[in-house]
Amino acid sequence: MSETPDSAKPTLRESTIKGGIYLVGRHAFSVVLKLIGVLLITRFLGPSDYGAYVSAYAIYQYSYLLGQAGVSVYLLRLPEEPDTKLWKSSYSILLLNGLFLLALIHILSGYIGDYTGIEKTPDIIRILAFALPFTLMTFPALAKLERALNYKAVAMVEIFAQLGFYIVAVPLVLTGFGPKALAVSWLTQEVFAFALAHYLCRSLPSFGWDGAWVRTIVRYALHFCLGNWIWSMRMLVNPLVVAPVMGAKVVGLIGLTVGILEMLSIIKTVTWRISLVVLGKLQDAPEKMRRGVTEAMELQTFSVGVILLGFGWFGSIPVRLVFGEQWLPVMDYYPYIALGYLTVATFNAHSALLSAIDKNLDLAAFTATHILLFAATTWVTIRVVGPIGYGYGELAGLLAYLVAHALVTRHIGSPNYRVTAIWWCGVAVGLFWKELGVWAIAVPFLALATPPSRKALGYYIGIMRKKRSARTPVTDTPGEAVS
Repeated sequence: MSETPDSAKPTLRESTIKGGIYLVGRHAFSVVLKLIGVLLITRFLGPSDYGAYVSAYAIYQYSYLLGQAGVSVYLLRLPEEPDTKLWKSSYSILLLNGLFLLALIHILSGYIGDYTGIEKTPDIIRILAFALPFTLMTFPALAKLERALNYKAVAMVEIFAQLGFYIVAVPLVLTGFGPKALAVSWLTQEVFAFALAHYLCRSLPSFGWDGAWVRTIVRYALHFCLGNWIWSMRMLVNPLVVAPVMGAKVVGLIGLTVGILEMLSIIKTVTWRISLVVLGKLQDAPEKMRRGVTEAMELQTFSVGVILLGFGWFGSIPVRLVFGEQWLPVMDYYPYIALGYLTVATFNAHSALLSAIDKNLDLAAFTATHILLFAATTWVTIRVVGPIGYGYGELAGLLAYLVAHALVTRHIGSPNYRVTAIWWCGVAVGLFWKELGVWAIAVPFLALATPPSRKALGYYIGIMRKKRSARTPVTDTPGEAVS
């Protein structure tokens, strides 16, 4: 059998984009499934009960991010294949973290309920805590699949685990189990995901303790987790800043808005992990890293922006018909929070790059600036203008991305923002069409009609057709096209 000529082999960029689009297609199905489930569940629970679950889940989610301790990211960013001792040490660290957090949450759950003022939160969070060891020990299995670029298997884990969640949740909610039903369903989902991920990677959890590897992981984790833990405080703003002032109903409305945006922008999570793997392989090539960041910004801004605009323009129809009138305030919060999610997607590659080149203290500086602006503005404005103050907090947090740009530029030079800026501005104006007027709907289309936009779209279409486009190579001069 003759070997495939090098010229016929897909480049790393082509393989990454194709793999990412395949995974996004799988996630699109996941989003549809989640939307259907959330619509059914929230209509029967109502904002207050859903707010109780949102408060508990946000604290659980922050806990498992603490417990992850940068282990999965460390496994993904290694240029060489991890050895057996590293895999075993990783499992041991994650299991110990999960058991510690499980015990800690059970001890503190009553105090959390007293602080938030939401009575049902302690019982819910105690159930969710039992999922922590399973959630954490799923990460090494997923890392093995992702290092092999087996995104099909990764997507299968997510889709089938979600199916398990809704198969349990919907009947429990419909029969009157309340928000606890969601906690039980989440526990079921995480146990199933743990089992399926290990089945697909053809391995079982194995435990060991290699001192050298543990010290290496901990050293990396101390740097990486500082930024990650600070960034993850975003999810605590709703239960810990909004809840004591506005109550469970507002927490539920904001929580549903955030939940919808998490589903709509799931691509940002996918591409962050892909970017981490790819940029980790290019650590000695700053120019290629700069090109990678530029293209990632463009792809994320376009793909996430289209989805966010679609819901921003037509979302009130399904909200009214399926959720009910009581959930319509979601659309008031939507443009503010959506603009925050769009910007997170745009700068995803910046944070992935800083992690890939082990500049996690820089990443921590950016995240600390963002959280300070977001939380402080929210704390003040909800007391002045009411619940929409959460949206003002999101807008204030956007200023922190100037820090992200400065940090990335210091290490690899400035990415090319020309096309990204055009698309971001178009989406931003389109999201606020209710506030600005119907004319704002035309702005995203005008942005796509500009010559730089047409050239960029032609380039990416050419990649998908496995054809080389005639796009101008990247240079260090801002505003030029990117190869």
